[in-house]
Amino acid sequence: MRFANILKIFFWDKLGAFWKNQTTKNVLAVIGFLAAMIFILFSNFSPQQVLLRTDEVASRNIVSNITAVVIDEQQTDELRSQAETRVQKAYQEDQYALANTTTEINNFFSNLRDVLATEEENKQDQVADLLKGLLSEDTSSRISINELVGYLLNTEPDDITAMENAALQIQTIIMDKPITQETLNTTYSDIDRQVETLSFSTEAEEVIRLLDINTLRPNLIYNQEATQKAILEARDKVQPVQKTVKAGEIIVREGDRVTDEQISILEQLGIQRTRSHPVIFIGTILFVLLSFWLGMEFLRRHHKEVYRNPNQMVLIGMVVVIILLITRFLTIIQIGDRPEINAMTGYLAPVAAGSMLIAILIDSRLAYFLTMMMALYTGLLTSGNQIPFVIVAFFGGIVGVYRVSRLSQTSDLAKSGLIIAGTNVATILTLMLMAGTITLRSALMGSLLGIISGILSAVLMIGALPYLETAFGITSMIKLLELSNPNHELLKRLILEAPGTYHHSLMVGNLAEATAESIGANPLLVRVGAYYHDIGKIKRPEYFIENQRGFNPHEKIAPALSALIVTSHVKEGLELAREVRLPEVITDFISGHHGTSMTKYFYRQAVEEDGTQNVNEETFRYEGPKPHSKEVALVMLADSVEAAVRSLPELSVDKVREMVRKIINDKLNEGQLEECDLTFRDLDVIARNFCKVLEGVYHKRIEYPETIALELSKRREAYGDDDHQPAG
Repeated sequence: MRFANILKIFFWDKLGAFWKNQTTKNVLAVIGFLAAMIFILFSNFSPQQVLLRTDEVASRNIVSNITAVVIDEQQTDELRSQAETRVQKAYQEDQYALANTTTEINNFFSNLRDVLATEEENKQDQVADLLKGLLSEDTSSRISINELVGYLLNTEPDDITAMENAALQIQTIIMDKPITQETLNTTYSDIDRQVETLSFSTEAEEVIRLLDINTLRPNLIYNQEATQKAILEARDKVQPVQKTVKAGEIIVREGDRVTDEQISILEQLGIQRTRSHPVIFIGTILFVLLSFWLGMEFLRRHHKEVYRNPNQMVLIGMVVVIILLITRFLTIIQIGDRPEINAMTGYLAPVAAGSMLIAILIDSRLAYFLTMMMALYTGLLTSGNQIPFVIVAFFGGIVGVYRVSRLSQTSDLAKSGLIIAGTNVATILTLMLMAGTITLRSALMGSLLGIISGILSAVLMIGALPYLETAFGITSMIKLLELSNPNHELLKRLILEAPGTYHHSLMVGNLAEATAESIGANPLLVRVGAYYHDIGKIKRPEYFIENQRGFNPHEKIAPALSALIVTSHVKEGLELAREVRLPEVITDFISGHHGTSMTKYFYRQAVEEDGTQNVNEETFRYEGPKPHSKEVALVMLADSVEAAVRSLPELSVDKVREMVRKIINDKLNEGQLEECDLTFRDLDVIARNFCKVLEGVYHKRIEYPETIALELSKRREAYGDDDHQPAG
């Protein structure tokens, strides 16, 4: 027993605490989400590809499941090689070539003169060395060196000068033309022809020929960088040789040897496995982690309230996983032996369903971002040309968000499916026209799949919405629209049992709704909250001025009891709301539309009767809480303003404006607005909008007779002063 107790303490209790820890739940949720996304994405890469090698015998027919344009790489390479051979080499001019050649010729004759002018015995050897320096593998002398040495030793200085001038003149003529390294041999022949035109001795002409050939240099230098650039440009100008592979076309036949060209086509179609599975798996993990990080950063920066709400984060993950699972299932559906149809099943992806669910349940701006992410995943879950599937999914999802961002009636949900279907069809046909692949058959099939996707998205969204609302405790716009229906049991009771309060609630709703959007509040939530804020008056309707018909029961009871009856309509309203399970966002209006304000008339009446020291001020206050949101605060102000303006004995524009400003200032001074995020600018906007609406409602009212005005004034004082009446 002791061991069991120890085991329970150190194992089960620890394990229980571990599972109850919120951080543990968050980590497990993230791991589960990432694992699901990796599984869904990797399943698209794993089983579909083949691994063929050149000259391997195919064991089965390999068929294309899409119509696509592929590149004939072998023929394209041949055309590019031909274009490369036609490119001429690029050269740049050597501006110093002639000057260098002239310098070498001058240096030769200068050295020759110096040798001839000496009296040394080895002068003959020095001249021979000069001449041998003019010889090379490509240049040989037609006359022996000894004969040339003997000639030069006996040549007059003037003849030497004439030889020098002739050599320079010939070199100038020769180098006036473009000379490259490849044309040097041809140029040597030109030098020979020029030398033959001279009227010099044979020995002198040979010296000039050898000297000009030896000093000749190319005046055009090969530019390798420019040539390589020209080759690349020529190759790039060659358009790839394309051919169309039809869906259902056999790429490799069973029993045939696989060629390089066939493998290239299979790789372009995504059929040939070019990477190992471990590498694909690692890439899948990295993509999922990268997209997850981007999504979390977007939420952290732009939707902090969602980022900090575990329930909403789980909801987002669940919606994304379910939509992508359905997409994966639809993309593996094979409709008989119809590869041209199977290649288009990516258009069925119901991304718009997820987009609309996120927009309705959480936030429409967040839905735009998640639509983009789901569209990208849709592209990765398809094969072939993935871009059209991404675009269609993205456009359909965006239109879905547009349609549900401002719902006015539940029938808009069904209409959204038709609008999305129309968007899908238009997008699919547009993409086909842009690609130039449209045919009557493909257009009809694409349109049908687009329509199915739109309707399927609406059906999935409508079907999943109530379950997700219940599971995650979310009050969506759809739920609010249902609550705004006058046939709701509480509103029906309010109409029958407290018609004055119902009419007052409608007026408050209209007044608050007209102002909500201008201060960043939710108009639909404000309207529905106004409908239910005074629902507690059903219990004792006759104690509130808007339901009285000439008899005032407060005249016969003590002020404290009157205050208790008036303030208890909040508590009684909450009890009724709990009975019919109104959502918390609506009960906030019931509990907070008076805040912690006081029924001042009954308090003053009690003070007059019993004295200040004998009256507890808290007895005459509402329990609160004060409004925590713009919506509840707006209904509080609209409630007080509508009741006060309706009781004015003289309905002039100035009186209405004065009353509106007074009530708002009083609520502000009492501290009733200190817990909500209304700004002074918001309060000014509210005041101006209230005045505009009220002036439109009451501008045709006739002035009250004096007796009626006096009676209204008395009633107003009886149930609270200025901005605080039981009607509110």
